[in-house]
Amino acid sequence: MALFSDNKNNSQKTPSNSPTFISKEMEVTGNFKGKGAVQVEGILHGNISVDSVVIGKGGVVNGNITAKNVIINGKLMGSIHCDSLEVMHNGSVSNKTVVKNLKVTGELEGKILVSALLEIESTGYVHGEITMNRLITHEGGKLIGSMQEYKEKTKIKEPKKEELNA
Repeated sequence: MALFSDNKNNSQKTPSNSPTFISKEMEVTGNFKGKGAVQVEGILHGNISVDSVVIGKGGVVNGNITAKNVIINGKLMGSIHCDSLEVMHNGSVSNKTVVKNLKVTGELEGKILVSALLEIESTGYVHGEITMNRLITHEGGKLIGSMQEYKEKTKIKEPKKEELNA
């Protein structure tokens, strides 16, 4: 019997929807890039660029996140760029946040840009330079800092040479 086999039927494939999991006992240094999800319950020193990220209650990420969906119940010490972000009751984010929709029940600090909706729940705390389109603040929610309205960037049409010479 051979120790290794070329038979493809013997190989087991990991399901593509299985998240990469960093347990609370782990401390990892390195970047994650690809499809799928990353769940951090331990400590990660590095950047994450995937479809979905969850930072659990005891999880810490020292780096930047780029993803479609992010849930933070631990700590992010870095910037985040995503479509949907939920900062849960135990969650905290410090640095720059760029997001389409944001729901905060925890703590968010830094430069924050929300192109659609910023919702601050009763236990939520947002502090910093905030640019947003729409805001919902529930009773008890806190918003401290400078605020300005988010405006879509419009492309300026360059004049044609014929128009300049006329």
